[in-house]
Amino acid sequence: MSGLFLRKRLAAKISPERGTRPASNNYASRWALQPYFLLILLIIAFLAGGCTIASQPDGRTEPTYPSQPPGEATDLRGVPYPWGPLAGRLVADGLDPTRVKNFFNSPGLSFKPKPMETKLRELFGIFYRSDLTKSVQEHLFQLGYDITIDGRNGSGTKRVIQAFQKDHGLSQTGAVTPELLSRLEGALKTGRVRTLAEYKPPQAVQPSRSTTHKRFTDPAAISQIRSYYLGDKAIFDRMERAYGVPGPLVASIMWIETSYGGYLGVNKAAEVLASMAASADFNLISTYVSDLDSDREARSFLVETAAKRGNWAKEELEALLRYAWENDLAPMSFPGSIYGAIGYGQFMPSNIKKYAVDGDGDGRIDLFNKTDAIFSIGNYLRENGWSGNMSSEDKRREVIRRYNNSGVYINTVLYVMEAIG
Repeated sequence: MSGLFLRKRLAAKISPERGTRPASNNYASRWALQPYFLLILLIIAFLAGGCTIASQPDGRTEPTYPSQPPGEATDLRGVPYPWGPLAGRLVADGLDPTRVKNFFNSPGLSFKPKPMETKLRELFGIFYRSDLTKSVQEHLFQLGYDITIDGRNGSGTKRVIQAFQKDHGLSQTGAVTPELLSRLEGALKTGRVRTLAEYKPPQAVQPSRSTTHKRFTDPAAISQIRSYYLGDKAIFDRMERAYGVPGPLVASIMWIETSYGGYLGVNKAAEVLASMAASADFNLISTYVSDLDSDREARSFLVETAAKRGNWAKEELEALLRYAWENDLAPMSFPGSIYGAIGYGQFMPSNIKKYAVDGDGDGRIDLFNKTDAIFSIGNYLRENGWSGNMSSEDKRREVIRRYNNSGVYINTVLYVMEAIG
């Protein structure tokens, strides 16, 4: 029964006697209309997808798509590679889509891999594979090299590794790798070695409270700093009355940070932060740290670290853009440090909202304006614990440490403050 039923249905479909067209005519009509259907489908796909073709750094072209939450109608077509996903995240956080799109189309804005590469190399050297680093250090000590065995892959360890590599005719990379460990193990089999029992860890040394950055504390530098301070003493006095923070303290910080505005950085802060934020996608940075990407464990560390630092940079970029737009300033106009600090006092953008103030009363906060910078640093120090004369040196150090966590920096600030005050 079923076979007969199927044959009847098939006959009904193709029989011209039941009001259907002959099969040949039906197919001809389909092929005649197909180009129009394809054209319509392509137009619909283009309008719905928001896809743009972008040129990549290596010359390839790849479609990039606006990244935005489901249901968002924001059109970010026209955001160039590789900024699309980052632009979508900023818009999702509430930034104006048109301004975001205009920022990523700013003349001169380009992807810079160096900031994230530098940070990854720094953190990889300090934190990754401390057990492997310690084994390398132990073997180097046994072979007679003067080295600290602490599992930290810093500049001292790198220099000793390079010395070993030079002595054995190897490429002087200074990198801690399993291949280096194998070389060291081979050297231990053929050379005269020390035992690890002979190793004596270096004695712990209390941080010096007198070591300073000499270029800020020699007599000529002090004379110059004092001259700048006295030239603007009226501004410093107003700040001191407002916040109870000594003018000489703020002047010394401004001098040490940027030579009183004479050196504000050679990087574009917004470009640096945008590049680091985009590099949360490790694929954008992987070729620049390929020598570190030696195995699955190393790659996992690099991917996770890039994501973490990229997310931090995204928050800083967002703070910078909000600051610029709220104060009618051009985001790409700010020079900054390698990690995006700006102004006379080198504020990170996330600190601007919390501490920066309009010192000259012109209705906007401009950290490249001397008066605004002086008042902002004073407010920062007050909000972080400075009160009155602060006769206790330990308390002074505690507050300044929140501005910069370097013992030598703190020593220098206090020395200059006393010298000019």
